Amino acid sequence: MKILPSKHFCRRSNPGLTISAFVLTELLVVIVMIAILAVVFMPILSSVRTGSKLASCANNLRQLGLGCNVYAAENSDSLPILDWPQIDNPWETSQACRVTGIPSSTINQGPYNFAPLYFSSIVQNPLTFYCPAVSQGDIYAYSSYTGPGYPWPSIPPSFTQFGEGNAYVRTGYNYYPQSRQTQSLSDAYGTFTLPALIYANGNGVTITFNPPGAPPNAINHEPTPLKITQVNLNKAMGVDQLTQWALIQHDYRGQAYGVNAVFPDGHVSFQPVNGNNKRGSTRPFDPDLWDPFDNGGQGPSEDPDGFRIIMNGFQP
Repeated sequence: MKILPSKHFCRRSNPGLTISAFVLTELLVVIVMIAILAVVFMPILSSVRTGSKLASCANNLRQLGLGCNVYAAENSDSLPILDWPQIDNPWETSQACRVTGIPSSTINQGPYNFAPLYFSSIVQNPLTFYCPAVSQGDIYAYSSYTGPGYPWPSIPPSFTQFGEGNAYVRTGYNYYPQSRQTQSLSDAYGTFTLPALIYANGNGVTITFNPPGAPPNAINHEPTPLKITQVNLNKAMGVDQLTQWALIQHDYRGQAYGVNAVFPDGHVSFQPVNGNNKRGSTRPFDPDLWDPFDNGGQGPSEDPDGFRIIMNGFQP
């Protein structure tokens, strides 16, 4: 048997080793490149998603703003009724109605705020009343108020997941048309001249509602209803849900980014946090107007003065 020199073993074995090493190196290079691309493009993709939701949200609010004009034209210039009973909190301005229990589809209060646009067939898709930036299953999401046998606006059996005993049908937007008439407000935040929130005779008016398929219902101590000709065109009439800082609906990379606001002529303007968040400025995102800095620690949804100051500050 002829024994080959050791260098032949090297020549026959080395190619295999060289190929294996080369393949492993290529794999590592590919992995590194993918990681680099992920780092580069993830913020871009996140920005695209944020922009898409912002645009969809703005379209919703535009439809609601224009819908209010159509509603007024069909109702002797009267806007949909604002639901904010005296001494109650501004979170009520985001309700569509209340129903008789959990579960239920029978309305026993309302419809009010933006919801009359739906019952007047002006805005026919109930998804329009909800910001797409809100996750499905959230208490401010459309999916929480509809289900098999429970058309919107309802409280379906699945609503029990929130541990919420109140049968309130919420939307994703606050409705707050602001009057041309003004009034002075002095509180811990300072002294302001704000659009008037008027409760006639000192304790408000009684509004009777006629929901379809349910008996009429009346609510006491409501603000004096406004006509479209009485609103300030430079003040927002609807906005992404204002609750707490941590729940600002539009964020970017985990940080509050801003909200959309619709004005009486139907145009929508994005209100950024950046530039409007200096403490003590009383601008819309002044931390002093939001939890945990406000008096109750609950944010503008339970702070009437803070809510009004914030709404007054949004720019067209």
